[in-house]
Amino acid sequence: MTNLFCKGGRPPVANKCSHHVKVSFDDLEWDELTRMMEKANATVKATFIKQLIFGKPFKVLVADKSLAVYCAKLSEFFAQYRTIGVNYDLVVKELRANFTEKKAMTHLYKLEKATIDLAKVTADVKALSMQFDEQWSLKSR
Repeated sequence: MTNLFCKGGRPPVANKCSHHVKVSFDDLEWDELTRMMEKANATVKATFIKQLIFGKPFKVLVADKSLAVYCAKLSEFFAQYRTIGVNYDLVVKELRANFTEKKAMTHLYKLEKATIDLAKVTADVKALSMQFDEQWSLKSR
């Protein structure tokens, strides 16, 4: 008796590909094929040619680098924003602990003005993000 579960190696494939076809391309056709493969982000030539022959759809995804750059800059901005929040808390604690009430109030007034400026910058960033989102959604349609 043979026990199939103890057999080594790869498991058998149900629909084994046993028919092979050789295709020859001239230089222009080869360049066109490689260009099409690059657009479709395909790596295996045989699979790509099969998809072309049998009419299976393949998608061409175009990456817009401006979106990636914008997201990276936005992430950096919000990391700085969190850092400012932590520093804000530390400054307020130190003002309360080490300064007189009058000096603390003058420094808090300056800090309040800087916070208002930061809120204006944040509103500008939100407006730019909404504008960029509208432009991106138009491109993706």
